[in-house]
Amino acid sequence: MSNDVPPVSTEQERRANRRSLILCGAGALIGLIIAGIGLFTAQGTRTARVPPEDAALVNGVPILMADFNAQLQSSFNAGLGSATRAQKAKVLDQMIREELYVQRGVELGAPNDDIDVRAALVTSTEGQVAQDAMTSRPTDQELRAWYDAHLANYANQGLMTVQEFIVPAGGGDPAALVAKLRGGASPASLKLKSSGRTDDGEEFYFAARVHLGDRLFAIARSMRDHQVSDPVAMPDGTHILVMVHNQPPVPASFDHSKDLVLHDFLDDKVKRLQAGNERFLRKRADIRIASALQ
Repeated sequence: MSNDVPPVSTEQERRANRRSLILCGAGALIGLIIAGIGLFTAQGTRTARVPPEDAALVNGVPILMADFNAQLQSSFNAGLGSATRAQKAKVLDQMIREELYVQRGVELGAPNDDIDVRAALVTSTEGQVAQDAMTSRPTDQELRAWYDAHLANYANQGLMTVQEFIVPAGGGDPAALVAKLRGGASPASLKLKSSGRTDDGEEFYFAARVHLGDRLFAIARSMRDHQVSDPVAMPDGTHILVMVHNQPPVPASFDHSKDLVLHDFLDDKVKRLQAGNERFLRKRADIRIASALQ
């Protein structure tokens, strides 16, 4: 036997070591594969599951299902339930492409001081805030409570026919004139002078408010037919109101007003959410104002 031929025991050891290395490498590779699968498919991770309110996630940025639905309506006049699979695929592909371009634009430092761009960003931010309110359906109890608290908003226009007289300084005792009017005397017999502001006869409440002003209108709207007001001191003299006919506004029923109540309720909720969002943004911002403008 030649001296170059290794002993049998040495060759067996080398083969054993090679098998061990191969097995270790294969084990490590399998472990990495299993770990990778677990990492990217684990339940609860955003990479494995798109939240139900989103149509897709692009680099972790959601494409909202509501936006997707709106785009479907705009493109094909069809919603989630009626659009075809091809229509949905086309719209989603467009939205994903748009999001990718937006992110790339931000990454490249695309200018955002363009008026149109800024307006779009503001509108978008407002829309996102509004969406939180618009996607939640209030209960009938909530709507009823809103209706009860804002009855005047769901009433028709009231009507009134009111006379207004002005007693100038030195023109007589206003309290005595009021007493005579309440006793049945006519304004003409007392030579009272009309203000001229309500001489057109019957008018809607809003017109009466304009003509009388807030203070006198508040008194007038609470008066009954043929009632004479107390004297009201004003800069131009003492005013006396004589109510000929007062027809207060009548609220429409809740059922009749329900659609409008829902609109008003959600509109108010959107405004409150947007106000809260603005407060939050201002609170966390570092805002400095020029001393000349403070």
